[in-house]
Amino acid sequence: MAAALPNWIRIILLVLSLISFLPQLREFWLRRNACGISPYYVLFQLIGATELFALAFYYVVNSVQTPPGPDFFTHDPPQLGDYLNLAQMALVWVLWLIVFIVVLLLPSESRDRAPGVRNSTAPTVLSIYLAFLLISLIPVVVDAAWPTQDASSHEWAMALFHGIHTMLINPIVTILILASFFSQRAEILLHPPGTASSSLSLIGLAVQAVVFAVLALIWAWRLVFPSVSYGMTWYQLVGFVAVDHIAFTFVQAALLAVAVLHRGQSFTGGETEPLLDNRN
Repeated sequence: MAAALPNWIRIILLVLSLISFLPQLREFWLRRNACGISPYYVLFQLIGATELFALAFYYVVNSVQTPPGPDFFTHDPPQLGDYLNLAQMALVWVLWLIVFIVVLLLPSESRDRAPGVRNSTAPTVLSIYLAFLLISLIPVVVDAAWPTQDASSHEWAMALFHGIHTMLINPIVTILILASFFSQRAEILLHPPGTASSSLSLIGLAVQAVVFAVLALIWAWRLVFPSVSYGMTWYQLVGFVAVDHIAFTFVQAALLAVAVLHRGQSFTGGETEPLLDNRN
């Protein structure tokens, strides 16, 4: 099934994706700290965005270098809509990368740190992400920049990359996206939004939940689907894009619900206490 979504809608979705990150970036700019943002939450979301960008790059750029090109995900040769799809993945990756860098560099606060101290988990999460880059985005970029002249070697290497990612790594990434909820939920309970100790933007969560829900639903009209695909085959070839967007939407919506429920409250020892006691 050929992609049928008009390109002007793809451009609008690009703009909306950018807008959805602005409230959180604004909070960072105004507060000059990253309190209430879990580094592992951002790491897992960045890994998800990196995986989507790497696979989109593989389909749109690498796989068409050795004819015949793929008969799914992208047209052969790629059309403007395919490049806009790639731009969508690239933009979300860049935005999460910015959030990741900001969270690691700005002063933060956690259970084992004093306010104003930079994140002590920075070396760990940075090492994890750099290691993931080595097996995801870097191989396809290097292959595109310095393609081998041996067509059979190139085809074998790209088939290996595609197989490992679609059958092994991508399902794990989807799980990581969902798991990011728990690390950020802990930060919300410790630093409830609406208090001085939280830099989490509720508007950002809400806008992202809506925008990425639309993106998840609309990917069916953005990609080229194989003639016969269902179940795990559908997920491995094209469905992972929608599934990962649904997972991200669920996480943002669930975090928004937790944040609204605990807004303006502190959570210690299993109890919630109002920050302002209105009793006489």
